[in-house]
Amino acid sequence: MGNVVEELQRQLLRPHMCKDCDKWYGQEDDEYGPCMYKHARKDERFVTYGAHECDEAEELQARVARWREHKSEPSPGGT
Repeated sequence: MGNVVEELQRQLLRPHMCKDCDKWYGQEDDEYGPCMYKHARKDERFVTYGAHECDEAEELQARVARWREHKSEPSPGGT
């Protein structure tokens, strides 16, 4: 699974971090919070640190697809 996640992260403009995801809801003061993916799977430890790179393949696949779609759209200025 690690290789898949690493490859997906490489396809993005910048690494997707836990704190950038709408599935993570953390505290501003300590930046720890639950990840809804891990919580839904009933992982024993679903609290993550916001500065960690996302390791959820499903989320990264969706981000890569949106990035590719965005890149393929023509720019408003025609450049």
